[in-house]
Amino acid sequence: MATRRLALGALVVAILALLLSRWQTQVSTIPPVVGRNNTALFFVTSDHGFSNIHLATAQGLLERHPHVRLHFASFAPLLPRLHRISSYEQNPSKHDIQFHMIDGLSVIDTCGTFGKNTSNSVHPRGLAGIAHLCKDMQLYVSPWAGNDHLSIYNQVKSVIDAVDPAVVVVDTLFRPALDATRDKKRLYAFISPNTLIENFPAEQPWAKMLWKYPAMGSGFPYPVPWSKIPENILLNVRFIWSMLFMPEVQEKRDFLKAHGLTDPINFLRLHRPDVPWLTQTTPGASLPVDFVPQNVTCTGPMTLSLGSAAEQDEELATWLARAPTILINLGAGFVYPESYALVIAQAIARLLQDLRVQVL
Repeated sequence: MATRRLALGALVVAILALLLSRWQTQVSTIPPVVGRNNTALFFVTSDHGFSNIHLATAQGLLERHPHVRLHFASFAPLLPRLHRISSYEQNPSKHDIQFHMIDGLSVIDTCGTFGKNTSNSVHPRGLAGIAHLCKDMQLYVSPWAGNDHLSIYNQVKSVIDAVDPAVVVVDTLFRPALDATRDKKRLYAFISPNTLIENFPAEQPWAKMLWKYPAMGSGFPYPVPWSKIPENILLNVRFIWSMLFMPEVQEKRDFLKAHGLTDPINFLRLHRPDVPWLTQTTPGASLPVDFVPQNVTCTGPMTLSLGSAAEQDEELATWLARAPTILINLGAGFVYPESYALVIAQAIARLLQDLRVQVL
């Protein structure tokens, strides 16, 4: 009986994967609105881990294409970071980045209003934690409540009308902005910090998303060991099924459609073959994939370069020169409880006892 259920589950997911792939290959037949030449408008959430690549892109445009006028629409915390880029002395552009304030909260801050943060999102791996993960995904798909989503959506539409951009650059997690951009029939592109396998697992041939690549939250190595493939398939079945039937998201979708949005929060059709997609994937340094959509470009790292350490912080540069330095990146969105911080502190203490290094 268990074997029969497993086979049925695998068949269901294989069919769903094919459907997902077909949905993602739809191309819009409506020509986009032609906006103002040499004008780019970025819609990004202000959280560091999501917006860094967009800021790096803006810096590159300012340095190499100074004739392009750049506009950013986001939440208040992003403004000081834009000022830093615009005021960089090696920026040859005669135009500053124009900022358009969006009244609202970022992805991480909005999740926080529901009592959710990355520390209490930690769950057991595998089947023991899949229910926790699936419940959290209903919030992460689009955390804003219906009224907040609608408010941001309307603000974004007003910014598009005021700027009239030739192209819109959208953060994949900024769903109200994506909904507004599509409803305004604007030419747009995605820039994503995620790798190919994180964005396009359903497009891999022979349903490899089921058996070759570790399911989200599984903790399995790549490629998935033969002994773990049945559990990997079950995890994918459970995850995809929950993503297709999310009552909280559907309730928001119904509310937004009633207020005029065409196809809100449709995560199944995030990728479209007629929309350029840039990813930080570095071939050879990320999990390999067999198929890359033609409209997807792998750029490698997108990072800000605003001068050397000595130019930006002379005191820090002097400290770095004292000894080999290990950098620990804690992540902008992770809230560390005391128990986590204690483990990290103990590990650093052990490290400093055994090696002649310093830790930043």
